[in-house]
Order: sequence, then C-alpha cells, then structure tokens
Amino acid sequence: MIIEKASEQNTAELADTDILAADITSTQTASIFRVMVAMSVAGIFRADITKAGNSQVMSFNSGVNLVADCLYTFEHLVHASDSINYQYSVNATLRVLRVQEVVE
Repeated sequence: MIIEKASEQNTAELADTDILAADITSTQTASIFRVMVAMSVAGIFRADITKAGNSQVMSFNSGVNLVADCLYTFEHLVHASDSINYQYSVNATLRVLRVQEVVE
C-alpha cells in the first residue's frame, strides 16, 4: 500500500530550514518513505529525523550536491516514534517534493 505523506511544488526554501510546515510520521510501525525531489540550484538534500526529542540531520546522495532541475528519488526507513522533515543546504526554489509511505 502507498500513502501520500507530503506534496509540495514551486516554493521558495531557505538554506538549512525545514521544507515542510510540519513534520510527518509513519502510519504503521517501521515503514519506508519514498521521496522524490527536484530543486532549482545545486545543493545537498537532507532528512531531519527526530526521535524522543533528539534530532539528527542526515544527507542523501552521499552528501553530494544534487544537480539543479533534475529529479531524484530516495528511500529511507521510518520507525513508529520518528518524525521527519527535509532540508536543503542552500536557498533554492523547490521544484517538486513528493513523499510516499510504503507499507506492507
């Protein structure tokens, strides 16, 4: 089953700040978030993962800049008590962000 968790398009984003207005969480214990993203300028796309008040910001794509105006797809694990948001390393226009929860 696929559940839509977030859908953003054509929004101005500030460097190192949360992209989504509110964190998202998993519907079921231990699921996978599939993330599709494209940004207007090169930079590093990151997940902000919070569990029990402890926040860790982790880079996708091995910490290598995404190419401007190119579409990328990433997946990451999410556990029941995790809350998730996303950030970008530079000021940019978010072309598209789609987050789906994949549950079995």
